[in-house]
Amino acid sequence: MCVCVCRYNVSAIAARPYTSIIHVTWKTLEVPTRWKRSSESWLSKNENFVYCYWTDTDLEDFVSDEYPWLLSTYLAYPYVIQRCDMARYLLLYRYGGTYVDMDIVCRTPLSAIFLDAPLDAGLIVASTEPYGVSQEFMMVRRPRDPVIRSVISGLRRAAASWWYPPLPYAAVMFRTGPVYFTRRIYCNGNNAGVYVMPPSKYYGSYVLHVPGSSWHQWDGQLIWKVFLRLRPMNHRKNQVLLAVFSTAFLVFICVVRNRRFFSQLQPRFRPTRPLNIWPKRAKVNVTVRR
Repeated sequence: MCVCVCRYNVSAIAARPYTSIIHVTWKTLEVPTRWKRSSESWLSKNENFVYCYWTDTDLEDFVSDEYPWLLSTYLAYPYVIQRCDMARYLLLYRYGGTYVDMDIVCRTPLSAIFLDAPLDAGLIVASTEPYGVSQEFMMVRRPRDPVIRSVISGLRRAAASWWYPPLPYAAVMFRTGPVYFTRRIYCNGNNAGVYVMPPSKYYGSYVLHVPGSSWHQWDGQLIWKVFLRLRPMNHRKNQVLLAVFSTAFLVFICVVRNRRFFSQLQPRFRPTRPLNIWPKRAKVNVTVRR
């Protein structure tokens, strides 16, 4: 396998019905100890693939050179994982190939996974819980895939939208993460070129997931724990309870986070003088006779 650290050395075998590139991203060139096994698995199982390792510096240079109109949005994201989400979309659109998270272990060669998927599927993804598809493992047969182009086209609008709750988990999920990715895939009929791998195959024989979720903050961990509590219940009841809890939780957090704004609104509606709702009574001189 060819290990590539710089994007300018990327190459692929064009004769195959897929792009033989593996994209991996991390902060620095030093792979954490807990993920060395997963990283080595992609090297050993896919000898004919180009392995491209991207650091944060490489990704920023890549966005600056290839997509300068998105650089301001990329740098404005408040969370590192959001920049990673955008970068993985841009890498797959520019070069094609397969993106994998550091905590995913390869159990089946990518060539076999590509062959198992329909030939008309330009994008191959896996489902995730509690909703939609995941971006921890994405396969794109060829560069300039139209589905990925649709995903990229909505990034700036999602970043500027004020509809999403001011929470770390919601900001990631709805602006760049799985919820955003799923919504862009299935809008405008783009799902025609998408193949969602069955969970039995994905988790059963294709990959092994090492518990990570390093980007989850306190709100994401709380929501996930609630979902695990509700999971054994009836599916419809599960959805209703989860929706009610999430709505109440988000409303509470919005009020708490914006309490200063609400406190500033009070003087506008507070009268400058105390109101006397009772009509004034005429003064009557009463003379008491003895």
